[in-house]
Amino acid sequence: MTDTPDRPPVTGWPDLLTVALTVDSAQRRELRLHLAGALAARACSGRLREAARWAAARQVPWDPLARGLRALGADCDCEAWEVLSRGCSW
Repeated sequence: MTDTPDRPPVTGWPDLLTVALTVDSAQRRELRLHLAGALAARACSGRLREAARWAAARQVPWDPLARGLRALGADCDCEAWEVLSRGCSW
């Protein structure tokens, strides 16, 4: 995979996610798995509904997480899953 000018390098992606999303790597993994399960069960709603549900259940502040996801190009759960999956080996 080659990086394009509009995307940060894959090697720096985990660090960028930590800063942008205000959650640690374990929480990112949990959110990614939650979204994968939710999206396997039903189609994306076009919103960050499942991400918000995950955050509420874990008392993760939603506004900073939502701002970070949107800043990284995720306006819905399937895009959030893609953002969280980029460059990961888990």
